[in-house]
Amino acid sequence: MDSVASGVQVRQRGLRRRDIWLAVLAFSCVHSPRFTVVMDHNLSAVQHPFSGGEMRKQAFFLNLRSVFAAAMLSASVSAYGEDSFKTGLAELAAGSFEKAAATLAEFVKKNPEHPSAAQAMCGSGQALSAMGRHAEALDFFEAALKRKSPRLRETPIRLSCAKCQLGVGRYSDAAQHAQEAIKVSSSPAEREVAYPMLISALCQDSRSKEAWLELKKAADTGELKPAVTVALARQVATDALKQGEANTAREAFSWQMENDHDLQGKQEAALGYAWAQAALASQPTEAAVALLEYVDTYPKAPGAARALLAAARKQIEADRSAEAIILLQRLAANYPDASETVDGLTLLIQIAQKNGDETLLQDTRAQLAREHTQSPAARGVIHLAIADAAKSKDEGTFASVSAVVFNSGDPQLVQQTLDRLSETAGHEVVLRFADAGLQRMIDPDQHRVTAAIIDWLFEHRQWSVITEATSKMPVEVLTHDAHQGTVIAESLQRLGSSKGAYDLFTRLAEGPEPTFVVLLRRSELAVQVGSVDEANQAIAAATTAAESSRDRQFVQIVAAQLAIRRADFDSSRKLLDSVVRSPAADQRLRGRAQWLLGETYFMQRDYSAAIDAYRRCETLFPESGWAAASLLQAGKAFEKMGNFRDAAVCYTSLLNKHANSPYAQLASRRLGWIGNEKTR
Repeated sequence: MDSVASGVQVRQRGLRRRDIWLAVLAFSCVHSPRFTVVMDHNLSAVQHPFSGGEMRKQAFFLNLRSVFAAAMLSASVSAYGEDSFKTGLAELAAGSFEKAAATLAEFVKKNPEHPSAAQAMCGSGQALSAMGRHAEALDFFEAALKRKSPRLRETPIRLSCAKCQLGVGRYSDAAQHAQEAIKVSSSPAEREVAYPMLISALCQDSRSKEAWLELKKAADTGELKPAVTVALARQVATDALKQGEANTAREAFSWQMENDHDLQGKQEAALGYAWAQAALASQPTEAAVALLEYVDTYPKAPGAARALLAAARKQIEADRSAEAIILLQRLAANYPDASETVDGLTLLIQIAQKNGDETLLQDTRAQLAREHTQSPAARGVIHLAIADAAKSKDEGTFASVSAVVFNSGDPQLVQQTLDRLSETAGHEVVLRFADAGLQRMIDPDQHRVTAAIIDWLFEHRQWSVITEATSKMPVEVLTHDAHQGTVIAESLQRLGSSKGAYDLFTRLAEGPEPTFVVLLRRSELAVQVGSVDEANQAIAAATTAAESSRDRQFVQIVAAQLAIRRADFDSSRKLLDSVVRSPAADQRLRGRAQWLLGETYFMQRDYSAAIDAYRRCETLFPESGWAAASLLQAGKAFEKMGNFRDAAVCYTSLLNKHANSPYAQLASRRLGWIGNEKTR
């Protein structure tokens, strides 16, 4: 009758009966013998190794059995009529864990001596644990445990404490709670839950030997399902091996090998057993034998390559390099795609270097470079493999290893290889490698690689290599990639082939979207080697493409040079003067324009005006790069005027201020000539 009356009272407060049943049912899990099956469903497979179907099955029977407990609890709660307690349970059932934890905690705070206070503590602990706040939840569960309430059973609370202790990393305390739960409980279901928690806690507390003893006890009594026992044995064995408990690991892995019905599980156990045997071996060779036994038994298992590499290391440790070489070569042959093979080949290289075995060294470097290009180890020896092949005149290996670099499509690897070859292999090998790469320009898919080679060669002033390698290629190939074509044309210009550079820039300018740089360089070369009409057309095209004031200043200088070519010095000076005065032009551009102003006067033999213009360049734009050229030309102008003393001052100043300038050698010659003239 009390239960019915309680239900009526609850309905009168506006709560649906289903909600209350769910709330009470959730709470009843705290003191149900099977509660941890529901609470701990989120533990790892090792901590709680049950299948999903088994979990749902146990949860179903739990809910069915809990109806009776719910009815009893509903009656007792209604008798007291504690609204906040019932509200907290409803919030817990609805999944409002934050609210439930606060509501039930407040109930305990205001009613510390209430008969349901311990139950409220457990409910609050459940809510906090569900939110991952295990430390706070633990306080409530331990407080409830101390109450020793007749309404609550000790075992479920201890298991809740163990779960929370695991969650906060207090493994020793978790193990103690789980052990106490096993000690006081006679329920097979509770003990089945407690043992995995105990084993997990002991393992994580670095007490794998104790964990194994407890697991054997449970296995001997049949309290755990075979699949659960096997999973726990795997955990104990693995942790024991990590913790240096090789004897325990060997025993646990051996047990797993005998009882695991899964082939992969047996293979994993066999590997673990081999590692344990190796750890227990008194001699490195004994360890190698143990590991090789696994490899021979399970040659296709995932751990075979690792075991084989370890066996080779043990042979090296025993100073048996010949046996180690055989094992490492077996590793490379049988497991070419394994990550361990890279380490194995690296070890082979070290052995070959130590033994002075040049053939093994070269062969292994080439194999590592060809077959494992993406590994850091391979990238560290690619240049050596190329140099080895060049030194031994092994054309096939040189081509195959070089091809690995080119086929990678990685510009960084290409330039890194060139840098390292330059440092270690000598000029001829570098040029041979670069030439081999440039022959791939005919393949558009290789342009990222060939562009990297061309850029490196240009930066290192190897212009002749670029021009020679590309001299017989169709112009369509040279201009297919605008950047490459531009660098090739610049290389021709640097080597004095202005006409060849102009022709190539002209073809690039005829492309679908020529850049401003291409059009500007074509206009500059047109002024030098083209007709006046060609130069005018090129300048007009560059002017149209100019996007900024600075771009237009560059074109103005070219136009001024064309005016100089036509001997129209007034027009030239007008254009140059506008650049010198332009705020849009930088120091280098303004310095060049000022130097050209001096050149216009020099060509007209107005040496005094030329000297003034050159001095302005040297004074106003000292960092422009044109100061040295201005000092040289000013010295020549003084010579033309017969003023050798001031000419010598200009040359000496150039040598003092710009010793590394390309004009320094000319200044030194002029200075020497002046000295000779004075002594005559």
